[in-house]
Amino acid sequence: MSINVRRITFTAIAAAIVFVATRVTYIPVGTAGAYVHFGDAFIYFTAFLMGGPIAAIAAALGSAICDLSTGYTVYVPATLLIKGLMGLIAGFIMKNRKFWVYVLACAIGGAVMTAGYALYEICIPGFGPAYALFNLLFNMGQWGASIVIAAVLYPVAVRIQKVIGLAG
Repeated sequence: MSINVRRITFTAIAAAIVFVATRVTYIPVGTAGAYVHFGDAFIYFTAFLMGGPIAAIAAALGSAICDLSTGYTVYVPATLLIKGLMGLIAGFIMKNRKFWVYVLACAIGGAVMTAGYALYEICIPGFGPAYALFNLLFNMGQWGASIVIAAVLYPVAVRIQKVIGLAG
């Protein structure tokens, strides 16, 4: 299998995993369609295994498809950008494979997600600052939980990276 076919295949699988992890664990909050989930941990997992560009594509597609499948289409444009940036930034930071760098990358990725959705919600007519502030609390909870789950998955990611020979 050529390296390009392999990367496309892994990207598609990663997007599917992000979608499933997000969809299976999603918990609706608020009144306009926001929800919390644990799919972000798998965005970080992908960033570690395959690097920033592939994680960006998998994160953007898997998360946006979940928004579509749950009927929260108002978030799709933001999700494509925010989750893509989250995966890209985390992947670039994770070039250093140390655990503390991995956790730092997850924290920075979560900060991008939390700030990105808050800014988006402030700008959407009918949502505004009060709604963004309400959802900020849930996004911060998702941020923290995803860091913990990603940290637990770190040894698994290291093992997979060694066995399969994926390089970020």
